[in-house]
This record gives sequence, C-alpha cells and structure tokens, in this order.
Amino acid sequence: MSAFAVAPPVRALVRKEWREFRHHRMILMTATMLPMAFLVLPILNLVFYSDARAPGGVDLAVGQAMFCFFLMPVIVPATMAAYAVVGERDQGTLEPLLTLPMSNRQFLAGKALAILGPTLAMSLGIYLAYMAVVAVAVHSEVRDSALDWTWVMGMLTVAPLLAVFSTLIGVTFSARAKDVRVAEHLSGLVLLPAMLPVLLVVTRTIPATPLTWLVFAGVVAVINLVLWRGALRGFDRERAISTV
Repeated sequence: MSAFAVAPPVRALVRKEWREFRHHRMILMTATMLPMAFLVLPILNLVFYSDARAPGGVDLAVGQAMFCFFLMPVIVPATMAAYAVVGERDQGTLEPLLTLPMSNRQFLAGKALAILGPTLAMSLGIYLAYMAVVAVAVHSEVRDSALDWTWVMGMLTVAPLLAVFSTLIGVTFSARAKDVRVAEHLSGLVLLPAMLPVLLVVTRTIPATPLTWLVFAGVVAVINLVLWRGALRGFDRERAISTV
C-alpha cells in the first residue's frame, strides 16, 4: 500500500478526506471525545491507585490503563472507515469519485491512509501525554510499572498494526454495506473478538514480553496483508455504487 502513497491520485484523495473529516460531526466527535476519554480515565485510574481499591495489584491496574491505548487505534479508525465508501454513496459523491482516473488500489489506499494518518497521530499523542503525566503525578511503585519499556514496545509495534487491521475491516464492510450503521455493526462483530489477545496480555494472562509483542505483531501483519489483498479482489465499483 505504501508504494501508492506518493501517487498523485492517492495524495489528492487523502487531502479530500481530511477536508471532509473536519466538517463531519460524528467523525469529529469520535476523533476528539474518545481520545480525551482514553487519556483521562487511565490517568485517573493510576493517580488514585490504592491496594484497597485494586485487589489485582499494580500490574492489573496498569494493564487496565494500557488496554485503553490499544483500544483507541481500533475504535477510532473503525468509526471513520464505516463512512469511507457507503458515506460517499449516501452523499452522492461516490459515483463521480469513481469516474476519476484512479485504480481500485489507489482508491482504497487513499481511503485507508486518510484514516490511518490521524489515528496514529492521535494514538501516539495521547500515549505520550499519558507517559508525561504518569512520570510526574503517579506514585513511584505504579510509575515504574506503567513506564516499563515493554509497554512502549507494544504501542510502537502492535498498536499501529491494529489500526491498520481496523481500517481495512471498516473499509471492506463500508464497500459492501448499504448503510453506515450496518458497516459499523459488522466491523464491531469482527473487531471486538479480535481484541481478546490484547486483553490476555494486559491482564498478564500472557506475559507482556518483547517476544509476545513481536509474535503478536507478526501475526497481525500477516492478517493485514491478507485483508488488503482481499479488499482489492473484492472491491466492486458497481456494487459499491448500487443502493439495491
């Protein structure tokens, strides 16, 4: 997909998408309110941590906080991607867009990259803000666990790949669904179970080790490649335009 990121049609489509995001109320709410919630709630959870209120101990409290940072790059792009194709059709802009000199690969790459750019920037931004607050406002016992470098490794390796996974799932369903809500619901049915491995890691059922993250990242990368190829093969312009 990156090979097409520099193509003029892809760049033009990404810019168009970003302009439209700024005027879309649901996308704006998702891109502002959710990141703030995912930042504030984990911080409060750790700032007010006490053994009496968290019987699972420090590791579980930190794991609960980290789950928010892995969940955000899944939820945000899924919401944005649900509008990627069916939203264009509902607005009457899909058919003119698909008549432009742009291949299916470039069209899907532009849609995906327009979603991934803001998602990854927001995910990294709120995680850095979280680390900064934790470094100065949290008790040392909790701070050492929260700032452990293995969590940073997970955020840099697995979280971006989860964002790609969510985006590809959302765009694929958006191209096939007849309604934005249907695309969102179908995406949710796939994405929520897919978060189970993350849940097992943050609850320490599976140790959060470098090997764990590397294996996890490798598996998700392979799945993303399969999804990308499947999206290319399955994208049908006539079906995407049709409302029947």
